[in-house]
Amino acid sequence: MRNHRTLALGAALLALVISACAPGEGSGSPTASDPVSSDPATSASAEASSSGAAEGERSIVIGSAGFYEAQLMAEIYAQALEANDYTVERALGIGPRDTTQPAHESGEFDLQPEYIGSLTTFLGGSASGDPDETFAELEAVLADVGLTPLEYAPAQDQNAFVVRQETADDNGVTTMSELADVAGDLVWGLPPECETNALCAGIPPEDDPDGDREGGLSDYGIEYDELEVESYAACDAPVAQALNDGVVDVAELCSTQPDIERFNFVVLEDDLQTQPSENIAPIVSTEWLESAPDDFADILNEVSAAMDTETLTSLGVQVAVDQEDVADVATQWLTDNGLN
Repeated sequence: MRNHRTLALGAALLALVISACAPGEGSGSPTASDPVSSDPATSASAEASSSGAAEGERSIVIGSAGFYEAQLMAEIYAQALEANDYTVERALGIGPRDTTQPAHESGEFDLQPEYIGSLTTFLGGSASGDPDETFAELEAVLADVGLTPLEYAPAQDQNAFVVRQETADDNGVTTMSELADVAGDLVWGLPPECETNALCAGIPPEDDPDGDREGGLSDYGIEYDELEVESYAACDAPVAQALNDGVVDVAELCSTQPDIERFNFVVLEDDLQTQPSENIAPIVSTEWLESAPDDFADILNEVSAAMDTETLTSLGVQVAVDQEDVADVATQWLTDNGLN
């Protein structure tokens, strides 16, 4: 039988600004916690009117959600376009998805970075662990609201199960399938709602027509009721600290969480693709895109192609841990990659 204890964590634990996975923003994972918003590096009023035709074909308004990762990607898009003679107005740090998405649809801005799985689910589509399938679904649901996704980046910020390097080495595990063989020997840091969450423990039997528990950990043969569990919110600094301190051996984090690099954690491969793909893509007003200069999509697609998960995690450390300016971090990354 599992031993499920809820820990009372003191305020002395290091509080880091972390992941972009957030249920309040329509995330593909209801288990992840709300991110902490940071002040925009450069901001403009979210009331700015859409710029495409009114301000000239090389003028654009870029918006973003409130958390640092969204602002960072928006700033990278902005500077890449500015390097190619676009005039960019910024409306960064607007708020959660239920604020940014209606604003985007109504033309208050023209472009924003988004997560393909979360946005697909938010708009009523079906996201999967296959990024191409999820992207195709996203294209369809966005078409209904007058928006178009450009190419997605290899970088994604999705829910992930993470272990210390020593745990990976001692048990020879790099994938969730391999972890299944030793799951019962480890202490898991999981959110309180995991037991009834289809993406965490799996679909509860009473909700499955076949009467089987499928999805999440159950797809790997890992049964929640057989685990020793400590209760922590997913993707939060406390669970990362508990993992580093050895209080737990496995934690649910978000895959670009700065703690992963800071503590040299190992992100286990979701080899059965149980978690929705959360690759980052620029989402553009279709009306604006139809009259955009020929080089517009190529500029942003080149940016996306250069951004992978490891890089985005490192940039997050610079912003959230080292407290570097978002605009400065964006400039340096673009320079290092010859994109500005």
